[in-house]
Amino acid sequence: MNKKINVYFFGETGIYDEYNPAYVCNKELVPEVLYIIADNNPYSISKKEIIKELNIDEEVFNNIINSLKLINAIDIKDDKYKLNFTVFLEKDMPLMDEYFLNIGEVVGEKIIEKKHLIYEKISKLTNYTSFNKERLLYHIICDRIFDGIAFDIFKEKNIFSPSKIQAGNRDYIIFGYEDSDKVEGHSDGILCSSNNYKSESFVFNSFGDSDGIRKDMFRFFRKVIKTLESTTPFNDLNLAYIKLIEDKNNEIAEKCGELIWKSFKDEINLLKLSDSEKKLINFLNKLGYLYIDEDNSTISCNVPVFENADEKIINDLSEIILSDICDVVKTTFEMFEENAINLTAIKHKVNIEEIAIELWHQVFGFTNEYLVERGFVEAPEYKEGEGRYLRSFSINIK
Repeated sequence: MNKKINVYFFGETGIYDEYNPAYVCNKELVPEVLYIIADNNPYSISKKEIIKELNIDEEVFNNIINSLKLINAIDIKDDKYKLNFTVFLEKDMPLMDEYFLNIGEVVGEKIIEKKHLIYEKISKLTNYTSFNKERLLYHIICDRIFDGIAFDIFKEKNIFSPSKIQAGNRDYIIFGYEDSDKVEGHSDGILCSSNNYKSESFVFNSFGDSDGIRKDMFRFFRKVIKTLESTTPFNDLNLAYIKLIEDKNNEIAEKCGELIWKSFKDEINLLKLSDSEKKLINFLNKLGYLYIDEDNSTISCNVPVFENADEKIINDLSEIILSDICDVVKTTFEMFEENAINLTAIKHKVNIEEIAIELWHQVFGFTNEYLVERGFVEAPEYKEGEGRYLRSFSINIK
């Protein structure tokens, strides 16, 4: 079996078309081609060598290369290739282990030391009486602060740059890990992945590891779109239809959000719903956002709901936490950079500020694992085929 790269994205990848990195990197044999390019020095392996190694048709290979070039994932010189994004291979793991395996305890303890101040702050949340503090802190610290606000704060401090304008007017960063058991502890296996589906007024969120296919709004719509991509042999027609479906999905999500918001406020009576609303309620129940009690004709919200009024509290908490751990993070990155000359991404001349974004995922991923281990945040239950994750819901009504 050929080795391959598992590819991930941070930022806004846009509609599902030829400029979307998920569309490109999910194509057959793209992960294998990316691995071969990554495993060799820049511009050192030729088109003919890759075609021979993978035993693929030249036209198929050309389509792969053209797609990767279109999204600026690679550069080409004399039919030889260089990666333009951060990749970690098995051979990079000793260096990663040296600097990041124990970072979770260091950063985690600094956060736990502030627990009384943190507890006092979250007591003012609008949903404080609906869920225990460990569940709320899981979403606020592990996701909203670490996988959101931190990028803006650390950008201001010149620790890394989380923004990269891409082809097709997108703003995202690609990173990848070799598909390997030895690498999984730094990638799919740690709590550092946030899925967010945004409608006009609401955000459907789940946060956890990447060890499976989650049952959440973002992943469900993405898998459906992926299926439609190959529904007929007419690729342009498929993509045109996908654009229509994406608009319809956004409408569905907005209506679902309105129902979740009403359920959170105890404003729904199952007997008074229209047939259309009942179908949406059933959909949300299957996704795990709502619970239906048919005996009492009631519907309740299964996930924490964060309102606009909670944003100031979350921002206050981020200031408390990030200002306390900033120096540790910066020093760790500087020490890592000094010894990273043989790192795959460095060999391919990826900017260190871009590499640092994924290094931050390592820091907060291992920190989240430590906070779970200590019981400071809730431990997401492992679900076979889905991984570990918890859902939340945010309201963004101005």
